Amino acid sequence: MDNNVTLIVYGTLLSGECNHFYCREAIEILPCTLRGTLYDTGLGYPAFVPGGNEPVAAEAIVIPGHCWQSIDELEDYPHEYDRRIIEAELYSGETVSGWVYIMNSLPAGATVISSGDWKNR
Repeated sequence: MDNNVTLIVYGTLLSGECNHFYCREAIEILPCTLRGTLYDTGLGYPAFVPGGNEPVAAEAIVIPGHCWQSIDELEDYPHEYDRRIIEAELYSGETVSGWVYIMNSLPAGATVISSGDWKNR
């Protein structure tokens, strides 16, 4: 895949987090907000469930298409996570569409991160 891809990330792919190096070729990183619920899976990474009106801290990261396969592998797509296009709100008030990874099934014991912010859980 040669085209750029926009990912909306909310967990370990965020700037400063342990898996952000997968986005080291990022063309652009924009802070944004998703609407839904953020969960601590208890496995060292979160899960996002879209819907509702709660804000979830995220980043819209534009990456070259050739980087996407390694991120799919990290997310164990399509087994553990699926992905779909969702709109996020940039801090400017504009919206951006991007691919979001959504866990296929929350693990037992997953808890809501009430702040909606993986970095400040």
